[in-house]
Amino acid sequence: MSPGPDQSDPVDPVAERVRSMAHTMLSSKQGRWSLPHARSALRRDLPPDEPALWMALDLYRLYPDDAPLDAPTFMRAATAVAAAAQLWARAGITHRATSPERDTTLAAALARIARSRPGTQERFTRLLQSSTLDEVRAGLRSLLHRFPADSRLDVSALAADFYALQSPAASRTVRQRWAHVFTQTQARSRRTPASAHGKADPS
Repeated sequence: MSPGPDQSDPVDPVAERVRSMAHTMLSSKQGRWSLPHARSALRRDLPPDEPALWMALDLYRLYPDDAPLDAPTFMRAATAVAAAAQLWARAGITHRATSPERDTTLAAALARIARSRPGTQERFTRLLQSSTLDEVRAGLRSLLHRFPADSRLDVSALAADFYALQSPAASRTVRQRWAHVFTQTQARSRRTPASAHGKADPS
């Protein structure tokens, strides 16, 4: 199993289910998201809260046997999964869950990219001023296109963050954590020399 969220944060069981389901669907070569009709739906210009998109993604996995979700919670969870899946499909980035050896969450990946791509930090700062999921999605579209072709991103962690961003109180916590991880990774990167080829570490 891939690692869970930062252990210093209280774990929201629904956010963890969102993360786990997204990881499973992205990691399996036979996963539902790899099917042509699912990829086609993800690339269409549908809002992530569109029920037809949820059906295409087969989101029944969000329902645990012992803890059924009420309608508002399911809608937040389904919207989060769909939003992350859309960004993954459109940006063409490879999903790689964070591990103790490599932090592939959004903020850490962007901090490494900022070493060689001027303007990344300024764009990320503007993203941190967004307070709703729609605003964050709009800011992420341009940021994700700055990722090198061989980049790895923990899309499942992003899905869990998207779930939290739909709650005003939790949204602030997510953005604070992103700022902390970005700054921490940036500090570490500045202490690490670039590769022999003069390039920053890949994401």
